[in-house]
Amino acid sequence: MAPQVVFGTAGLGLHGTAFQGASSVKDLLRMLRDLGISRLDTGARYPPLNPGLSEQLLGEARELSRDFVIDTKVYTDAKKDGSGDLTLEAISTSAYGSLQRLKRPEGVNVLYIHRADPTTPLEEQIQGFAEQIAQGRCKTWGVSNMRPEVLEELLRLCEENGWPKPSYYQGTYNVISRGMETKLWPILQTHNVKFVAFWALAAGFLTGNFVNGQHAGTRMGDDNPLGKQIQKMYGSQDVLDAVKKFDTETRALGLTPLEVAVRWIFHHSKLTDDDCVLLGASKVEQIVENVAFIRKGPLPDNVLPLVEELWDGVKETRGEVI
Repeated sequence: MAPQVVFGTAGLGLHGTAFQGASSVKDLLRMLRDLGISRLDTGARYPPLNPGLSEQLLGEARELSRDFVIDTKVYTDAKKDGSGDLTLEAISTSAYGSLQRLKRPEGVNVLYIHRADPTTPLEEQIQGFAEQIAQGRCKTWGVSNMRPEVLEELLRLCEENGWPKPSYYQGTYNVISRGMETKLWPILQTHNVKFVAFWALAAGFLTGNFVNGQHAGTRMGDDNPLGKQIQKMYGSQDVLDAVKKFDTETRALGLTPLEVAVRWIFHHSKLTDDDCVLLGASKVEQIVENVAFIRKGPLPDNVLPLVEELWDGVKETRGEVI
């Protein structure tokens, strides 16, 4: 079996996507249901330039979204360093606001730390999530964007004090970002924490459009609100060279780098059927295409060496990315 598909809703309401109102979101949810996708991931700061709108749109589509499992995240202001995000009060305020926007008084499935809070004591952070579970606002909790050494300390405190451990960790994982396999993965396995991979397609970089100069009008385009940021993330010369070579070689075998990336993470990566992969989209055709790739199953044997060669070419630059 393959990891569970979770649809990432960070793009709902984001400029340039097809999902700008309740009607289009309802159409999206119907399509996801038809594809067999029943779990959604959102967050209090989504979309990045209009925090809360993603949750609001899901709430406006309540007659459909109520049939989905929904995970969300505590609000964080990206202009700051995360300090104060995870005080007892901040966690409670954010969770309450999310449930109001989602029109989900019954609570959500997972409430996540969106990123680490460097100043609030870990003990207070853990207690904040324990309180949300006790109040029925979430079934369990998870963490995201947290360094392995901090995660280890947090898990140690949970064990020593009998506090509920986080059940999920969200992190970057794809064919050019495999750093989690070394330091992070063993920690998760030891503590039975499930992994939820985001940026499985490197925010669109693995389509090959950017390295082939065809990124205008895409998520990586100069006119996209996040385009320059994504270009910077993947713009080192070794990454560009390695992905360009990978693009050429996979196409020579009759595949696209996008298809290889999707089929690899679902059928060849470290992930098991207890783990999840977040797949987002700016239009419905993209998620339909990606699900079709998943259903094609494992990659041909002659493709897998290309994936390993790609990682060898970028891991000096991207080995610490989790």
